[in-house]
Amino acid sequence: MFALTRGNNFERQILRDEGARLLDELIRTDVLPEGAKGLADLRVRMNGGPLPSLVAAIEATKGLVRTLAARTDTGSGPRPAIIASPTVRIPKGVMLPEAVLILDVLAVRYDRGRPELTVGEIKTYPDRGGHTDPHQLAGARAQAGIYLHALELLLAELGCGDGLRLRRKGFLVLTRPGSNFPSVRAGEDLRYQAARARRGFELLEAAARGLPPFESPGDDPIDAVARAETEYSEACLRFCDRASQCHASALEAGNPAVLGDEVRRFLGEVDLGRAVALLNGGDPRTAGERDLLYRLRRAGSTARPS
Repeated sequence: MFALTRGNNFERQILRDEGARLLDELIRTDVLPEGAKGLADLRVRMNGGPLPSLVAAIEATKGLVRTLAARTDTGSGPRPAIIASPTVRIPKGVMLPEAVLILDVLAVRYDRGRPELTVGEIKTYPDRGGHTDPHQLAGARAQAGIYLHALELLLAELGCGDGLRLRRKGFLVLTRPGSNFPSVRAGEDLRYQAARARRGFELLEAAARGLPPFESPGDDPIDAVARAETEYSEACLRFCDRASQCHASALEAGNPAVLGDEVRRFLGEVDLGRAVALLNGGDPRTAGERDLLYRLRRAGSTARPS
């Protein structure tokens, strides 16, 4: 809850006054050119924006994309340099049963011919230069890659691919250590992450087609997915919203993965309950348990000082 509140506060701070704080940083890092200005706020009211609902945000996003695609760089009227929370619906059959994705932010340039969209991902952890947690950065890039692919789908749906350019390099917005001011990491290559997202969507679509028939016409496909078997891994903690439930199920089943991938590899087919029993002097029952007990004893003897 604290992290969510912190994230909402940070986003509101950098989007205040037509996005002044974020604009300055995007110009400094050359994501946007000198003189860029203007904010299109597509946030819903519960997130501090003007729109009443996600449906309104989806339609507003489509309308803005169409407008940008139809306008040349010399067109009249307000042309935002920042779009906050553009919202995209991924159609049924791509993500089961469908998904609504709220992108953090888009930067828009008009000085390179066609309007150019650049995907940005906002995080609240501090930018420590070369010492920023690589796992956190990888997670942010993966999320931005999903958003990039979502925009590809949207442009294809609206037939706006010729009117807009979608950059394959995005940016991450982190915090300056000890402050609520943004620090932008520009030039993040998202091509691999977007391709990975595309492949993931294809797998989801194939999984949707392969689902067995529901027991009755009223069965909810989302419930069917929620009940599906999962295989927990420590990587799930960085990417999956179901990680806490899967961790609890894995813990109840004695899955060694709850202690990390290294422990899972070391214990192999032996669950945590049997591993504890062996450590407490229990007799091995299988070849796998005998091998584990041998390795445990060998590790114990190696660890003792001579």
